[in-house]
Amino acid sequence: MNDAGSGAMLARLSEKSRHDHYNPYTRFSWPDAVPEDSWWMTPEYLTTHGTGLVEDERILKALARRETVNFFSLHVHGIRELMIGVSKRIHTPDFAEYNEYLHHFLGEENAHMWFFAEFCYRYAGGIYPEAYSPVRGEGFGPVWEDVVVFARILIFEEIFDYFNSRLGKSAEIPAILREIHAVHHHDESRHVAFGKQLLKHLYARACEQDQAGPERRLEIENYIKSYMTYSVRSLYSPHAYRDSGMPKALETRRAAMTHPVREAFHSKVMARVDRFFVAAGIFQTAWGVGNDVSK
Repeated sequence: MNDAGSGAMLARLSEKSRHDHYNPYTRFSWPDAVPEDSWWMTPEYLTTHGTGLVEDERILKALARRETVNFFSLHVHGIRELMIGVSKRIHTPDFAEYNEYLHHFLGEENAHMWFFAEFCYRYAGGIYPEAYSPVRGEGFGPVWEDVVVFARILIFEEIFDYFNSRLGKSAEIPAILREIHAVHHHDESRHVAFGKQLLKHLYARACEQDQAGPERRLEIENYIKSYMTYSVRSLYSPHAYRDSGMPKALETRRAAMTHPVREAFHSKVMARVDRFFVAAGIFQTAWGVGNDVSK
């Protein structure tokens, strides 16, 4: 990103972060309680939506509560991971030009992690534990690990921004939830813009320094696609299904994950980041429809 245009973009993003800065500990007016008979998540964004597997509104509202806890828990665990990845790289020679914006990035992500966790502890008894990820990003070598780390960050941000941008406008959910989604979406628009430009630069650098042949590039493509699949799977929390009081919870979860309506929805959620990876030359073929998230 060593050019005038990229430098101007970094300056704009840093200025925007300074202008939009807020204190997360005073930003929200936390209500005494969030009604359990309200929809904590708009029904169309539940993981059973469109499948016909669950019709009982009482259970669906319970699932909306527990999937909100899962959604926010995934934010907490994902933000912690991305902050570790960024912190290891800030103030190192290869990332020197990004130092100022990365400080803003870390500050904003720390705020996000706090308010997502705070909601869960205030109203739902805490966050869900982090699930073990079978998709590991080690062993590619330093320049490729930079690509992998920031590809994972971008995927994480794009998935959750899909939901945040819509739930932040939903009149069906309580005001505190709507506000949390909206605040996060506002900040993430900067992070996504930065992440895409940085990732294109890192990928080009890795290809040049490693003189990567088709086999290595395909290895990286397959890894990123596997992480996309794992990320979609994480939306279907076994804890959320069990805690909603759903009969045959795990059986229903497995059926939902592979339902054709849900497969189409997965592709819709991933469409923007999928197009980016193809346009940037990181993917030769799209992640697309038909990925089995049940495995």
